[in-house]
Amino acid sequence: MMFLKKLLTNFLLLFLSISCFSQEFNFHSPIDAPFNLSGTFGEFRSRFHTGIDFKGGEGKEIYSIEDGYISRIEVRTSGYGKVVYITHPNGYTSVYAHLKKFSPRIQEFIKSEQYKIESYILRKFPEKNEILIKRGELIGYSGNTGGSFGAHLHFEIRDSETQDALNPLMFNYSHKDKERPIIRGLYTINENKTLVKRLPKKINLSKINDSTYIAEDILFNGKIGLGIDTYDIQYQNLNNKNGVHKVELFIDSIQRFSYSMDRIKFSENHYKKLMYDYMSLAKNNTRVLKVYIPPKSNLSFLKKNTFNGIINSNEISEGLVCIKVTDWNRNSSYLKFKIKASETEEYFKPSDGIKIFTNQKKIINRGQSFVEISKNTFYDDILLNISSNGNIIDLGNQTSPFRSSMKISLPINKDLNKRKLNQSFIGKVVNGRIYYRSSKIDGSYISTNISSLGKYTISRDSILPVIKPINFENNSNVNSNKTLRLRISDDKSGIRNYKAFINGKWALFEYEPKQSLIFHDLSDRIIKDGENDLFIEFQDRVGNKQIYKAKIYY
Repeated sequence: MMFLKKLLTNFLLLFLSISCFSQEFNFHSPIDAPFNLSGTFGEFRSRFHTGIDFKGGEGKEIYSIEDGYISRIEVRTSGYGKVVYITHPNGYTSVYAHLKKFSPRIQEFIKSEQYKIESYILRKFPEKNEILIKRGELIGYSGNTGGSFGAHLHFEIRDSETQDALNPLMFNYSHKDKERPIIRGLYTINENKTLVKRLPKKINLSKINDSTYIAEDILFNGKIGLGIDTYDIQYQNLNNKNGVHKVELFIDSIQRFSYSMDRIKFSENHYKKLMYDYMSLAKNNTRVLKVYIPPKSNLSFLKKNTFNGIINSNEISEGLVCIKVTDWNRNSSYLKFKIKASETEEYFKPSDGIKIFTNQKKIINRGQSFVEISKNTFYDDILLNISSNGNIIDLGNQTSPFRSSMKISLPINKDLNKRKLNQSFIGKVVNGRIYYRSSKIDGSYISTNISSLGKYTISRDSILPVIKPINFENNSNVNSNKTLRLRISDDKSGIRNYKAFINGKWALFEYEPKQSLIFHDLSDRIIKDGENDLFIEFQDRVGNKQIYKAKIYY
């Protein structure tokens, strides 16, 4: 009787867990279109990609995946652009980014808030019951706002409690993918302690059948890590090179190291700089993914491994290696080769330079310029070659990623008048062009914080920003228009801010920097019948100001 009772209890618990699981994972689709992905979870971007990207262009309807409430909503010119966060009662939060516009109900709320604070840029955390959302409800339309490089939907699912990003494909979403990942490169990365940084050594490989690649034998001495250049395609003619889901390392048929991209902590995102070989990316634009735990990293999705993946000739003298890469639909490719310890050590030619140790502060003078490096500016000890030539300071080539910024200070001409001083800034020199850096003048120096090496110089922006109407002219009738559109731009330092007024009242003009475009929706009803005065004041990042005035009729 006791056994039967226990059996029934276990069955009930199993039934409840399956029931909850199925409800929990039965989300509505965020988009009414095939799951054609232009980005997968965890792949390399400026950080780990914390969602999936849906192709489909601009204006596709976007839906809430479940009942909930809007817990956060933002409008920005960078980052996620126009984005909605919906918190659901089952413990998850969904995120919909780069929207072209919100649904009418949400748009009305947003515009009301923007007019209250007189700003296009908005970040709002509505109260729990302020904007309730139903499963399958329209919340917006796909777009290209913020830091997007093409119209799409960026979609995330997060753990509401921890705010960890979760792979959305775990939630019973299916998509077409019968293609195996592509492996186009194998590399050995020297992990012996050395100040001299070298590019990984490329190993020749060839494809022998649909699933298998083979590479030349690898002779090594000391500590090496293995790296691969790999990507996944969803299906032929969908020309997106996406990240893979799972990577495994086998030595003599025993799995020694593995990870899968299922959960990412935002606090660990900066370690993506270590997960890929930084020098390969900086010099050759090649993404060499490490098949081991990078030293100095702290990535939770790697922590289940008892072996760090770094092969030491003192511990492994030879073996048959297989690297397996798998996409979400369990299509796998295999790369096989032999490793053998050698007595010949790799020779590193000594390099000149200033030794920068991570546990020390350093101030370096070059001419009248100087560089201030704090502790833990870099992830590892490095050599820096810094020189000064005229008004240019050259910090050398990028070989290692920054962990935090460092400060450079250059002498500025004391005889410049106040206006010219205000127009001055430090810029990075790339292929002969100077890119603005936010700078500060302190006494006889101008300084800025940087997070990349290269050449820097002092420049000035004395050219006023410009603005040109697109779909109207001064003294024109705009009654047939839906919007007022103007091109606003600054070729050197860039636009800092702008304000627009119609008949003396603040008017909402949206800003799309990628198109150098500002526009006003006439349905806001700021404009009145008859004659209207349009007034726009704007300035660039060094404070050069301009004013645009026009009379328009409605």
